[in-house]
Amino acid sequence: MENLMQDVRYAVRTLSKSPAFLTIAVLTLALGIGANVAIFTLVNAVLLRPLPFREPERLVRIFDDLTGAGAKDVGMSVPEMQDLRERSGLFEEVSAVFAASTALTGGDRAERIEMLGTSPSYFELLGAKAALGRVYRQAEWVPGFLDGAVISDGLWKRQFGGDSHVIGHRIRVDEDGYTLIGVMPPEFRHPGATLNGDVEIWCATGFAGPPLPMAATRARRLVPGAMARLKPGLTLEQAQQKLNAFVAHLQQAYPNDYPKQLRWSMRMEPVQATLTGNVRPTLVLLLAAVSFVLLIVCVNIASLLIARSSARVREFAVRHALGASRQRLVRQLLTESVLISLAGGVAAVVALQLARTSLLALMPPDVPRLIEVHSDWRMVVLALGLSVITGVLFGLAPAIHASATDPNTDLKEGGRTGGGQSVRQNRSRSTLVVMEVALSVVLLVGAGLLIRSFSAMLQQHPGLDPNGLTIGQIWVPVPNNPEMNRYLKPPQQAALTRVLLQRLAALPGVQKAAIGLSADVPFLSNVRFGQTFSFPDESTIQQNDHSVQFGAVSPDYFEVLKTPLKRGHVFTDHDGETSRKVVAVNEAFVRKFSPHSDVIGRRLTRRYNGAEIESEIIGVVGDVRNDGLDAPPEPRVYGSIFQTPDIDLAVFLRTQSGVSTVRERLTQAVHSVDPELPVFGVMTMEDLMSASMARRRFSLFLMSAFAALALLLAAMGIYGVMAYLVGQRTQEFGIRAALGAQPRDILMLAFRPGLVLTAAGTVIGLAASIAVTRLMSSLLFGVSASDPLIFATVPVLLGAVALAACLIPARRATRVSPVQALKSS
Repeated sequence: MENLMQDVRYAVRTLSKSPAFLTIAVLTLALGIGANVAIFTLVNAVLLRPLPFREPERLVRIFDDLTGAGAKDVGMSVPEMQDLRERSGLFEEVSAVFAASTALTGGDRAERIEMLGTSPSYFELLGAKAALGRVYRQAEWVPGFLDGAVISDGLWKRQFGGDSHVIGHRIRVDEDGYTLIGVMPPEFRHPGATLNGDVEIWCATGFAGPPLPMAATRARRLVPGAMARLKPGLTLEQAQQKLNAFVAHLQQAYPNDYPKQLRWSMRMEPVQATLTGNVRPTLVLLLAAVSFVLLIVCVNIASLLIARSSARVREFAVRHALGASRQRLVRQLLTESVLISLAGGVAAVVALQLARTSLLALMPPDVPRLIEVHSDWRMVVLALGLSVITGVLFGLAPAIHASATDPNTDLKEGGRTGGGQSVRQNRSRSTLVVMEVALSVVLLVGAGLLIRSFSAMLQQHPGLDPNGLTIGQIWVPVPNNPEMNRYLKPPQQAALTRVLLQRLAALPGVQKAAIGLSADVPFLSNVRFGQTFSFPDESTIQQNDHSVQFGAVSPDYFEVLKTPLKRGHVFTDHDGETSRKVVAVNEAFVRKFSPHSDVIGRRLTRRYNGAEIESEIIGVVGDVRNDGLDAPPEPRVYGSIFQTPDIDLAVFLRTQSGVSTVRERLTQAVHSVDPELPVFGVMTMEDLMSASMARRRFSLFLMSAFAALALLLAAMGIYGVMAYLVGQRTQEFGIRAALGAQPRDILMLAFRPGLVLTAAGTVIGLAASIAVTRLMSSLLFGVSASDPLIFATVPVLLGAVALAACLIPARRATRVSPVQALKSS
């Protein structure tokens, strides 16, 4: 310990004599360490940290697929959910989970909120408890909805002012009365997909009473999804095998409900993987990229330390001559490196604390578990631990190199040339620059591929004109008591839709208006479920079941979106509930299901909630990229909303008014029809499209920033080596000039080492990039992981940067005076 403290004191004195070097090194390390800590903190909170529930590794999501129809996540029937709970022998608890919009009254004001419908066992399954009051339990099961409701901490504070006496308060949700029994902790979040934001109220039902049918059938898939807790001792693989056997048993027991050609199956996924699966590739890529940045920083600092050690050769030689062992010199230099790195780590922690809010604001809003990203002692420990590792990493090679002194040689040559280690130092710094360039190439190629991918995405036509298009959503309440539901039957829903459409079309500044369902809003991250259908004219029964997304829109929907009509015609206002059912399909539908025959006039039979609806195809419209510009258009069928009305409505307005004006006018128009209809989600289509690209834009921004930083550090490394080499060869250049060498000849001699190092690093980096970029293929759109344009552009860019970095030292070499060079010898 005494020797260690002695080394620390000596390191502090030594570093304090070089404030410029210390400042540059600390700032560079703060940037590298800070970026790594920030990204790792995000990755840890989102991907690595277990979900904040009891034994989260046993929590799974269960999905139903109809593989024969090409349909995934088709929903689950109530009998199937009961079978899983009571007969499968695999689960301790099973709960339905379905997110829904609701209209809340009973607080300070009426508003649309997001509700999660569950089974009574939901909170017991998660092992979650209320912060205030209690949660409902399986023991409270009733056929219909339970009276008790649980709300989020945010809703409690917003609607009830954080009143601790709110327990027992009566509220109305979709005109149904509920009693508040609990408030969840601020950090509690539903571990699954939602419609539009966080869940704010939880209600439970037994799925055997109004508004759900009392005699549920297996053909009616009323439950969008289910969550379960595996029994102790079961691995996911073992449970899936037993579930497959149980599914086969049900297929044999109920052959009419599970036709063989549909190939019904169930699959399980860990809840955490389901929640974070979409963002995992992006975060892993960013973590790899930021690790490369830290390696480049280490290489750069190591190069600076080697340069600095050239001025300390006599010091090392004297200490060695006086009895200091090589190990003692290595320890001394490593102490200096670790102190520098720790200073960089402390600076990184301070910077992250100050910029935490701004950094989180940069995150795409669809990244799950952002609420769990916070600064605490673990982040400080991570930063300090990373600092120590980084200090050893960049300090070890220079320390060993500098400690390999020979007092006899270095003390003799040190006074004349600055140290006999110049050749070894030159080789070491050159090797480091090659590594730095190679790492920079990998980052530049990765960033270039993302830029090309983003550019290719922007060139995709969305299938609509977003300019002047504003969308909004309307929720029609669904009371549990059918007698209280003013919009229970399809004719009532269709009548409401017609009245709303008339009011919307009459709004000032609205050129055209249309109504559809929320699932018909392009680029909206709603969960869309495919529905099975068949063509009655197909002869092969084994192939007559398909899956497609169905929409319900008003006739002017395509005109408002400016989606072109390709063939035939679309439905009109006269196509009502009593007239023949007609539909329009998109071009993706034609390509997949009717590529060799005219689709106009064909009939399709749709299976929905156990009933069969037959419709005639009367038109083909252009493809709309509903799931984003980076996703291919899916086959889609559009029906008339007057023939198949619903309650989850969306409005489409072609207008030049600002979004705030449209929101106010839209709300007034809707409330003039029914004051109990919440209006929400009003935004322009341009903003909606921009939000759909947020994750790609975020990864592109960070990768580009990392690549630019890597390029800057590589330029600094090349410049440092070139400046050092030119200084070492001053006498040579002076003698050459004295012997008649032209400035351009000296310039080429000075340029050559930098270009050779850059070329070597570029070749190594390109070879590494071929392997690395394959891992990011899932993040690319419209571009290959080995895109020749990027692999050709990066060497040119690096060559230009290398030339610029070499220019100043090379020009200095051409100005060496032969007289001064000979005198200095």
